[in-house]
Amino acid sequence: MKSPQIIILSLATMLATTLLWALPNMSGRKGNSIEFRHPDQILNTQGRGSDRALVIDNQNRHAVALFYKLHYEPYTKIPNQWTGDTRSCKIGRNSDAYQDATLKLLQYYRAMAGVPADVSFAEKYNAPARAAALIMESKNDLSHNPPANWPCYSAAGKKGAGSSNLCLGCVGPDAITAYVQDAGVPGVGHREWALHPRQQVLGSGSSKRAHALYVFGDWRPESAVEKIQTVAWPPAGYAPYRFGLDGGYPWSFQHHGKSVDHSKASVRMSRAGKSITIKKESGNRGLLVWYPVGLPRATYQNQYNKPDKDVNITVTISNLMVDGQARTFTYTVSFIDPQAVLQENPETDPAKPTDSTDPDEIETTPINPALNLPMLQNIYKGRTEQALGLLKQGADPNARSRGGWSALMYAAWFGQSSVVEALLKAKADPDFKHDGWNAAGLARYRKHEQIAQIIEARSNTKAMQPASRKHSVAAP
Repeated sequence: MKSPQIIILSLATMLATTLLWALPNMSGRKGNSIEFRHPDQILNTQGRGSDRALVIDNQNRHAVALFYKLHYEPYTKIPNQWTGDTRSCKIGRNSDAYQDATLKLLQYYRAMAGVPADVSFAEKYNAPARAAALIMESKNDLSHNPPANWPCYSAAGKKGAGSSNLCLGCVGPDAITAYVQDAGVPGVGHREWALHPRQQVLGSGSSKRAHALYVFGDWRPESAVEKIQTVAWPPAGYAPYRFGLDGGYPWSFQHHGKSVDHSKASVRMSRAGKSITIKKESGNRGLLVWYPVGLPRATYQNQYNKPDKDVNITVTISNLMVDGQARTFTYTVSFIDPQAVLQENPETDPAKPTDSTDPDEIETTPINPALNLPMLQNIYKGRTEQALGLLKQGADPNARSRGGWSALMYAAWFGQSSVVEALLKAKADPDFKHDGWNAAGLARYRKHEQIAQIIEARSNTKAMQPASRKHSVAAP
């Protein structure tokens, strides 16, 4: 794994094509390299996070499109509202909504990558990140080790700079996207830090033009993620076309085994049986990175390679050394246009999933009350596939917990869009209310606005919230 790295966003490039490039080795534009740290050296390591993490079935085409609409698009439109000032060296703060949007984007990308998405930001890490962003903004430069003569220098800012991914010219949610894209950065170190399975508590701070993502926060113990062997980006399965259908977008594959050497591995890519030319980075033992240079470059002029139908690209990785043995991995990435997918008639969808957890596949089944509690518990714990499977087997879509919560209310509270859709399709009552709340009201209270709108569209009433606007969720 690389140390935190730096991204520079050229103003001219931003205006012309919105593409990023990095200056990883340019003198005066990057601080000294930070010594590699294993997660166990970073400290603090924590226990398992909440089971109620954001999850997505990448093999479900419609679910991936809806996931993009609900958990990506809304959070790219929140204003920064930074209260700092470079003239007085006031660090300032970002609005709560902006900080939440930044976190939501990080959670979205992690869920798509198949790693735990129950990450959070803590003020003890946000504060040094904000101080670091102010230094970079004031100097109009980036360094992991800013000298004391830089404007608005502070000890907190220096700590933040040395513990963070840094971006100049992108802030908040846009910075998260920049870190995951990581075009032009050898080893895609920002992506590796953002998508590492063991990340749990991080920090984020934005100024007007600079951002720091504090990545040396709290990490999960290795035992909590030992089942996650590989992380690929773009991920296997369905993915929005903006996440890799581009000759200038780096693809990566990492095996998290005990003894792994990626440096001698070979990569082959094909589309409709025809090979795609690639350019592989060399010399990186810890991560496999390549560019699909045989694909067209995505630009504003060509609508960023927006496809008129799904684009299926098969990847085969050979000779990846794991525990001394050469391994081969093959997977397919299917790029979709989320907006087009959501506008399709499900009956004529050419790529309609056959997965039993697809909400569109839920059929009327005799109610089996014995399945109600397990379904409620799986919704509560964020186990989407299990919950949908139990619904298909006969759990009551209007099942209620001992405390009075309906299945739809739990799904709305936790932002589980695929479960909400499946429950509504199975005739869950969107008008049911408890303690002055209905499901749409709970979704809106939790800032799951798109889910609130979906429920309201099926309901005879609008979102309902009691005057106190206070609520706690109890386990089923």
